[in-house]
Amino acid sequence: MSAKDALEVIFPETRTRKAARLFVSWLSKNGGQATKNSVSNFANSLQDGHIDEKIGPFKYSRRNFYMTVIRTLVDMGFIRRNVPIWDSSRSKTLYVYSRNIFDIPEKPPSVGFWRISFYVCRKWNNMFSDIK
Repeated sequence: MSAKDALEVIFPETRTRKAARLFVSWLSKNGGQATKNSVSNFANSLQDGHIDEKIGPFKYSRRNFYMTVIRTLVDMGFIRRNVPIWDSSRSKTLYVYSRNIFDIPEKPPSVGFWRISFYVCRKWNNMFSDIK
């Protein structure tokens, strides 16, 4: 509950958490949705170290990104995969990765797993609070 964000709870490894934060920040800048090709390009630039980082270049392997970050976020329900959206400029349906915003109550449950889940989901929703 004292974690800075949801990713601190989900990913215990520092490098994985950093890669996940970069991805979530990038996804937030893209309106919470990204095509498979754009996620692939993000993974390539992450592997090549072309992601701008304040401290310095950061490299994270493409395989680890997909196997650890994307898989975990999809399996836990934070990211949805193959969400159909209509692209009017191309006049076709695109299948994208999309962030999942949780519908949670105003007050947390009293104890246990559900209380911890409430706080993790609230922190996740706050990461995308600038997107309507």
